Amino acid sequence: MFAERGYAGTSTREIARAASVSEPMIFRHFGSKAKLFEEAVLAPFSTFVSEYIADWMARPRGAETPYVQTHEFYRGVYDVLSANRWLIHEMIGARAIGGSLTAGAVSAPPLGALIERFEAIIEQEIVDRGFRPFDPVVVTRLIFGLVFSIAVFGDWMFEGASAPQPGAEVFIAEMARLTLDGAYPRDAGPAAMTHAPSPTSERYSLGASPVA
Repeated sequence: MFAERGYAGTSTREIARAASVSEPMIFRHFGSKAKLFEEAVLAPFSTFVSEYIADWMARPRGAETPYVQTHEFYRGVYDVLSANRWLIHEMIGARAIGGSLTAGAVSAPPLGALIERFEAIIEQEIVDRGFRPFDPVVVTRLIFGLVFSIAVFGDWMFEGASAPQPGAEVFIAEMARLTLDGAYPRDAGPAAMTHAPSPTSERYSLGASPVA
């Protein structure tokens, strides 16, 4: 319902009716429409985080090249964020007006807590892949911020630009390369990088639609 009408155009009464529950029950469980909204926005990402971590833990170490693993991560995060970007826009607008929407909420972890779950993976990858020492707390959020900006605001960055907007795959491939280039010690890098897709110069022949 939020996806169809947005935050302002959706009432708790309509939500309760659609869910076949009473409006007071909505408030007892979520506290407010704002908290319900932010949980609805973050729920798909929360599901992705849980599934990705479970898959990573079950995967034999070294089963995938660094590039493939990094590319798959960016692809997954991009797809989730891009599919929900209009709701994310509304969430950002609501936060700008009223501050954190999830303050006091107990039913869904806020964004920072979700991102934090990737820190242990980063720490283990430093050991397994021979990455240079870096701060997982900082790097995890830089990685997320990179894909978040393209998935949610990619079209805005190309408004008025002379060059057409490249397809999503171009951005994802370059993000994977950029991440790995910065992860390894200077003058060291994975031979598996040779398995990366063609350079950005081929972006107009990939056939992918622009970031949406």
